[in-house]
Amino acid sequence: MPISQLMKLGSQLKAYCKERGWTLTKLSKQSSVPIATLHGWANGRTRPDLKQLQKVALALEVSLHTLAFGSPDPFETGGEEILRELFTGDIRVSIQKIERSKK
Repeated sequence: MPISQLMKLGSQLKAYCKERGWTLTKLSKQSSVPIATLHGWANGRTRPDLKQLQKVALALEVSLHTLAFGSPDPFETGGEEILRELFTGDIRVSIQKIERSKK
């Protein structure tokens, strides 16, 4: 990950925490990622580990792509909307019963 991308991740991380009223300490507790690691990301000094980045994205309720790159994945249609609906409890599921005819 280039330095400019690391800095972008850091600013994204700070923005998401600020949006939720969280500190990096709170994010560390919510994601089980060490505070030192989060500080390294926030300051653009440490390259993220994918598993830890996934934990943070889950805790922040954003997609991994959005956290890492600052925008939704253009190849993932409706992913952000589905996540938002899922996290707000606004998703509706319908189940159809399919009957098979006996031969």
